[in-house]
Formats: sequence, C-alpha cells, structure tokens
Amino acid sequence: MKPIALISLIILAITYPATAASPSYKQSAPPSYPKYPTAAPETFFQGTCESDPDGAKFAEKVCYTSFKNPGETVFAPRYQPPTCDKSRPLSPEQKSILAKAYSRAPDYMKGKLCRLTQVFVTGSQSKAPMGWGLWQGPDRLPGSKSVFVAISDRQLTGKQSFVDVENQTIRDLFGAENPGQGKGLVQLKMTAAVPDPELAVLAELAHELGHVLIADANMDGNSRYHPRRKVSGPPKNDCYQTAFVQASWDEKRYNKHLRRWVDFGEQYGNRAKNPDLKFSLKSLRRDVQRGNVEAANRLIKSVYSSNEFVSVAGAVNSQEDAAEVLKYKMLGDAMGSQKTGFDVDGQSFNVFDALNSGVLQRKVQCLSDFGFFSGQP
Repeated sequence: MKPIALISLIILAITYPATAASPSYKQSAPPSYPKYPTAAPETFFQGTCESDPDGAKFAEKVCYTSFKNPGETVFAPRYQPPTCDKSRPLSPEQKSILAKAYSRAPDYMKGKLCRLTQVFVTGSQSKAPMGWGLWQGPDRLPGSKSVFVAISDRQLTGKQSFVDVENQTIRDLFGAENPGQGKGLVQLKMTAAVPDPELAVLAELAHELGHVLIADANMDGNSRYHPRRKVSGPPKNDCYQTAFVQASWDEKRYNKHLRRWVDFGEQYGNRAKNPDLKFSLKSLRRDVQRGNVEAANRLIKSVYSSNEFVSVAGAVNSQEDAAEVLKYKMLGDAMGSQKTGFDVDGQSFNVFDALNSGVLQRKVQCLSDFGFFSGQP
C-alpha cells in the first residue's frame, strides 16, 4: 500500500449563511447535502498513450514532488494538488531504471501507467515504503479527474532486488526499520536467482497503481455508508465484497471501518477470518522491538502457507490485500519464465502459482472483472 494509497476519510464541511430568527439570536439553516451519485464511476485514467517500447518516454515524464502524505491533506477549497518539483530533476540513473521497469511491464499495465495524470518520486522519509496512489476526487478539486502514483527514490538506486524490498517491507511493518532491530526475523529468499532491480521498481509501481484502481472503480464502495460513495457511484459488481471481504476478512469489523485512504501498516481494526492469521500489528511491533520475534515469524510462515494472502503486507487490511494481489499478478506476468518461489525458513512457497487456484484465483478474477488487466481506460 503499502502505504500509501487512496483518499482520506475526512469529510468536507459545508457551511451555510445564518438566517435571522429573532432579535435575540441567529439560527443556522439545516444543511442540505447533494444526493449521492448513482451512476457507475467514470474512470479518471484519461491520459494518452504512445509507442514507448524502451520506456524512455515514460521515464522522462516522471518528476520529484514535495507533496506530502495525501491522507493528511485538506479538501476544497484549500486543497492544492501535487505538482512537480522542478528544482530537483531525476538523475540519468533514476530515469534508466524507471524506463527498464516500464519496458518490463505487461502491456495491460503499461496501458494504465501511461494514462495516469502523473507519476512522482518522493524523497526518502522515515516510514517506508513511502509511495502512494491518489485518486483526486471532486471533493478535493471540483471538476478534476486526476490520478497519481508516487514511489520512493530509495527504490531507484538499482541496488535492491524484488525480494530485498519484500524483506524490508516486512521489517518496516514490524517496526524494525533500522539494521540493529528485528534480529532473528525470518528472511525471504528466492528459490532461484532473479537479480533484476527493475522488477523491484515495477512491483512498487504496481502496488500503488492498485490503490488508485480500487478508488477509480470504487471497487470497495458497495456499502451506502462507504465514505467514497459521497463522490463516486456504486461499483459495477460486488466481487470485492465476496472474493476479498467475505472470503478472507472479518466482515463485521470491516464494515465498521470503511475507508477511502489507508496508511502503511495500519489495520484500522480489521482482522482476517482465518484464526491462524488473526494478529495485532501493534502487539507484534512491541514484541519485535523488545527482541521477541517468535510470534512475528510464526505469522510470516502462516501467511505464505495459507494460499490466501500473497504477502504479509496483504494480510494487514482488505485494500492492501487487493493491491498486493494485483502487484503479484502484474509482476508474475512481467517475469514470465523467471517466476520463482520464496524459501521461507526452509519451506518453499510459490506465490505466483498460488494465484491460479482457490481463494487467490477468485481474487485475481475479481480484479479482472473490473478491467484491471485490460490496457483500456
């Protein structure tokens, strides 16, 4: 979501002029809110695409931004959209790895990336992975139809493999960001060498793209009480509810914490249905920071043996679940014959193969039913 993905729960307050009721006091008129949209959401992926086999055109358009966490920004009329920081150009090396990542992407993913309003790079901050995806709803900027993805510049060094990033994400989830923390945490290993660093960049782009696609389709907006329903119509089908929520999550808890935006590493009260995968991330962080990694390691192994979630990050909440499934599907299609499994403390698990059966196959099918694996808008 890894962190960071789509659109905050904050509700825009609408004020109305007071009307005179008596000489002694003034009484505000009762608020009258507009009707919620009822038509199916219209996609904001409206950019233009052109032939770009080596990814150079894509990379040339990417820019740094000083825009902070979108979950902490205000709404109209004070909202200011993210913009490029022209004082900080990307280096040739950063552009090169972005171009390689784009060129490795499956065609349908390219068709989504090139239609984004803008792709940004953020400077390294304290909390990883520091990327975000933003669907800019009309309550932020009326009339706008913009979609943005940002990834951290620490992913553009060309020195990390895909599994390196996955291991760092696990450490960050458990509060072991620094090298001296988390001693003894299980480390994922690839069962075959896949050193290509552009795949790590591709995976981050895919994850944040997933958050934008969820919001763009209002995929999780089945409930009339979902906060995004104020500005976006109901989803075209209810497969998010059946394939994700009802299949893998405590539905009662989920319905109490409907959100437009999820921050990295936040459960928002959500818990998996599977008793072996129920956990409190706050409790696990406390344990790991005290040097006790037993429960965290047990969870890591349970996640990969479950064939229900593709990663530990995906087992945090249902939006991260969907974004991670989409990431692994896109990554697997990009890797082709390079697809390989993870060695988790001596046990081998092939997440990519698991996408082809059972619960995970139904999750992939749901994403497909929303058109996420189509290169069209």
